[in-house]
Amino acid sequence: MNARRTLRDVSLAALCCAIAGPAAAQAAPELEEVLVTARKREESLREIPAAGTALGAEQIQAMGGIANTQALLSNVPAVNFANTSNPVTSEVSIRGSGTSRATAADAAVGLYRNGVYIGGGYVGGRTFSKPDFFDVGRIEVLRGVQGALNGRNAVGGAVNVVSARPSQRQEGFALVEAANNKRFEGQLVVNQPINENWAIRLGANLMKQSEGFYYNPIRDEYFDRQESEVYRAQVRYENGPFSANLLLEHGRDQLPGLMYQLMIPAGTNATYPRGVFQDKYRVEWNHPSSAKQQVNYAELVLEYDLGFAALTSTTSLRERRSQNAYDRDATSAEFLARTAAAGLVAPGAVQGSPDLGGSQNDYARILFQDVHIVGEKVGGLSWLAGFEYYDLNDKYQNTLAGPPTAANGRSFGTVGVSRLDFVSWAAYGSIGYDFTETFNVTAEGRYTRDDKDLISTRLDFGTGRSTGTGFNIDTGRETDDFSYNVTASYKVDGWLAYGKVGAAYRAGGFNLALGDPRQPTPIPPTFNDEKATSYEVGLKGAIVPRVFLSLAAYRTDVDDLLVQTDNGCRVGLPQCPVQATAFVFNAGKAELWGFEAELNAVAELLGGTARVTLGGSRQGGEIKSGPDKGKKGPQRPDWTATFSLNYLRPITDEWDGFFNLKGNGRWGGVQEIAQTPELYDYQLLDVRAGVRKGGLELSVYSNNVGDESYIVFDAPTTRRWNIPRTYGAQIRYAW
Repeated sequence: MNARRTLRDVSLAALCCAIAGPAAAQAAPELEEVLVTARKREESLREIPAAGTALGAEQIQAMGGIANTQALLSNVPAVNFANTSNPVTSEVSIRGSGTSRATAADAAVGLYRNGVYIGGGYVGGRTFSKPDFFDVGRIEVLRGVQGALNGRNAVGGAVNVVSARPSQRQEGFALVEAANNKRFEGQLVVNQPINENWAIRLGANLMKQSEGFYYNPIRDEYFDRQESEVYRAQVRYENGPFSANLLLEHGRDQLPGLMYQLMIPAGTNATYPRGVFQDKYRVEWNHPSSAKQQVNYAELVLEYDLGFAALTSTTSLRERRSQNAYDRDATSAEFLARTAAAGLVAPGAVQGSPDLGGSQNDYARILFQDVHIVGEKVGGLSWLAGFEYYDLNDKYQNTLAGPPTAANGRSFGTVGVSRLDFVSWAAYGSIGYDFTETFNVTAEGRYTRDDKDLISTRLDFGTGRSTGTGFNIDTGRETDDFSYNVTASYKVDGWLAYGKVGAAYRAGGFNLALGDPRQPTPIPPTFNDEKATSYEVGLKGAIVPRVFLSLAAYRTDVDDLLVQTDNGCRVGLPQCPVQATAFVFNAGKAELWGFEAELNAVAELLGGTARVTLGGSRQGGEIKSGPDKGKKGPQRPDWTATFSLNYLRPITDEWDGFFNLKGNGRWGGVQEIAQTPELYDYQLLDVRAGVRKGGLELSVYSNNVGDESYIVFDAPTTRRWNIPRTYGAQIRYAW
């Protein structure tokens, strides 16, 4: 509650200050303008007839950098981060787009790195990796269907993380950071011109956190320990109309593992009639919980100015290796013995085995090629045309291990092995025309052809023989799609009004993990494409000088909505006493709607400069057909709010002081398609303050400063919690 009041009070005070600012001195600073490439050409986000948020390099630095996907999207209205407590399996939802954590379905948001689609793959393919957020030049977030130019899966929107490029300036920065939980991090970036044609940019990022909040006394380790290393090298060549940029990158991460608290309420389980639970910060597992990821990335961008048009080719290869290890029963022999000694086990009842372990291993190789040509505007006519190729090869292994018993046929467990080949190509383009100086109509379209093939089997862990029914799969599917956007925009008195209709799709596929033979709910082997048609109107412009407002309203009609659920297994459930297996199914038709507002302002305040961003959204809708008719879509908050304040003022002739406040909150919504449990409301506030002199900057920070505690994932017998308050200090020097 204190965090909620703090966020509300600070937001109101900052908004009042920002709006009052334009009446100050004539030398008042201007709003930061971020150029984006959302429509394959460089233009100001304020001039684009679309709802979006852009963060430039200065704004990212003022926040102390972007550490992960959740930190990035806390700045964006209408976004929900489906946090599984594990960065590898978490994912993003925009405008209520469907989620599919821990399944083989793709995210319903387009994920891009320098314009390259990097999504796809069973583990780690629904979110960004840590190397993506190192040395960032800008971040673009577009809300609403973006399938026409961005392609598959951009149903809720698209996020593009753009790396800083080599330049002809001799510059760079060094950063060291120390934080609680014995966390230490260092970054070094050097940009060096070689001559008037060549420049290089080299960078390294090392981090180690040896402690955490969630401790396992059985294994004497922290679930949320972390360690990472990122190395990047770029070389750029420019000569007249031609330029080439080569990027090579390697990242290796030890990430927080799955961490869930056993919580069986009294009266819900025959074995534990009085209930049983673990301390949420002290979870006794005898199997390891760890998440590891390694990413290798190579990218070559070639650009040529033809005079009448600009030709761009982007070629990339991304290799991503991801691993999850976890304790399926969430217990240990020591915990079960203490539970029995406390009299919490029913007379004659037998507790489940404490030796059930699981692991997921995934190797995804993504080859991507895009070639497009963007014409110079002539006589009010603008155009572009392009071709894209995407090739995903994903190899996945799911191991479920345990002691041999009479009930399981004396098996030590099973290993599911699969290979998915996904080849997709697309041709796309757009044409726009200024009918007058103020009125424009633009049409965008993309034809996509998808070809997916799957080979999968499940083997006995001990004998190597095929086991179980329905697990031997050799199948494929070929589909095509036409996505489009038609936008009409009108400019008047500094305001831009627009209306648009567009369509996008989310690729169908296969459920690879078909669960446990004892599962209450069977898992279907396949699911179809999800298709969405959206209608949107928007308005953006300056209310007064240096105060810019963006408004949007939308309705999205969805066919074959993809929804995540699970097979009904639960730790402590006699019928199937293991961690649930998630899967995806087509729930039917759905309707989503919402309203969004975002305000940016800058003002002189108390001898310094204050920059404020406020955002909010209201979202609604329901499933319109099928067995889940009338239900809300999961992982879609009813309300979201974002807030940031950056303040900078001189302290002496040489030193400046600054502080940054960043808050976000959500209210309402449900976690699962079953409508229970509800999403937990939260209001979080991050604080950063410091001083700078020239290129030297000293700062301290605290994230989740109010120490808000909430459940990120709730199940009948387990709970996962957010990260409590963290704090630290940074020293940064830029030249």
